[in-house]
Amino acid sequence: MRSNRTLKYFSFFVKKIPALSGKEREVLLKRLRKKTLTSIGKNYGVTEGRIRQIERTALLKIKSKSHQLALFRKSRN
Repeated sequence: MRSNRTLKYFSFFVKKIPALSGKEREVLLKRLRKKTLTSIGKNYGVTEGRIRQIERTALLKIKSKSHQLALFRKSRN
């Protein structure tokens, strides 16, 4: 079970990432709130598989950006 503090922290973090598209941001926020792939897909008129792809793409973007920032910090030291 996620605490409210954790949910607020990650929601704030996701909202501030400029690399994410609007749909990617919304899918991640809904998944943080424990919405199912099926229910999100019905809202957009797509399959749960497509929502899974959108979620995966968004997470890859986040990982890529955080990895780049970590490398940048190391090179400055």
